[in-house]
Amino acid sequence: MMGLALAGSGLALALRSDVLFIRNETRRVPSQVVRHHHAKRGGATMYSAILLVPDERGGFIEVRDPLYTPFPTPVIGEMMTVVHPAGYPDKARIPYPIFRAAMYGLLGYVFVISGLGLTGLG
Repeated sequence: MMGLALAGSGLALALRSDVLFIRNETRRVPSQVVRHHHAKRGGATMYSAILLVPDERGGFIEVRDPLYTPFPTPVIGEMMTVVHPAGYPDKARIPYPIFRAAMYGLLGYVFVISGLGLTGLG
């Protein structure tokens, strides 16, 4: 029961953050890492890249990548391609397709196996 609830909650949160990407056309734009945001979590320092992303009016905005890592990567000054839903450059993020596929796969697997075990079909 707990596995089903946790996996279902994880899937709901992941889909919530991806709904704009699913509903809208996705844009790929060049960006540059200008600095890192850092946060203390459990005694460890975690880093998230701050990106300079072109907006749709010809200017630039700073966007924090939602993924935190234990190291300040990518490095400051690095140019990279980011993705964002059309019309929402403030939602830009570094694409991690393997990470996202693994996350959805694992959460989906736990959800299905837990559901089958709960119903007695597994």
